[in-house]
Amino acid sequence: GYQKNPRELRYLEAAESVWEYIKAHLIDQREGSEWFWAVDAEGKPLPKPIVEPWKCPYHNGRMCMEAVKRLGNLI
Repeated sequence: GYQKNPRELRYLEAAESVWEYIKAHLIDQREGSEWFWAVDAEGKPLPKPIVEPWKCPYHNGRMCMEAVKRLGNLI
């Protein structure tokens, strides 16, 4: 939404809020690790593998490339 209408700061604020949640709950802080597959309602990781063929090489990488493309000029 923010990319299409930069005057609507609520979109940017929502994206920042999501990123803060991701940093607090989805990124595994152990050295050399990656993002948890999913978390429960309390933000605790679900018992799933950290890395598996679909999530790590494709999904996470694609998400990061898209975020850089869309937000690169804001950073």
